[in-house]
Amino acid sequence: MTRIRRLTLLVLPLALSIFVASPASAAPAKATAASLARAALHRSVAAAPPNLPSYVTNSVGNSSIIAVGVIGQKDGVYKVPGKYDERLQPQMWSHSQFGWNTTGGWYTGPGYCTAQMRSDDHGKTWRDQLPDLGPGVHLIGPNTSYALYAYPC
Repeated sequence: MTRIRRLTLLVLPLALSIFVASPASAAPAKATAASLARAALHRSVAAAPPNLPSYVTNSVGNSSIIAVGVIGQKDGVYKVPGKYDERLQPQMWSHSQFGWNTTGGWYTGPGYCTAQMRSDDHGKTWRDQLPDLGPGVHLIGPNTSYALYAYPC
């Protein structure tokens, strides 16, 4: 009995050290701001895809919890110089909030990035647009709509 007890006392610390020193890759991955933003964007587009009227050639949707700057015309003349024309409120689309039949793009402010989903078929299907974009003006094509989620980065 004492031999088994001694053997246990010798082997137990070794077994515990092997268990505790398991590789970090065995731990679950931590969610990043980008992955959380992309997941929220997917849920938003799946729950409420835009209903683009036939006269709308493209639109920008804001799935964020903060407003996003949007550009009406790609003319370089913006109401907020060098940035954007209007603030698109959370859970809104540029065609519905402003009545625009086309949207020139969006503006991402300092310290923020945007996860995006893109549609090239008038909002029927959506796919991830990678990579996420950092601060600045982001112009879009005349027949391409985007759903956005802004997050701190």
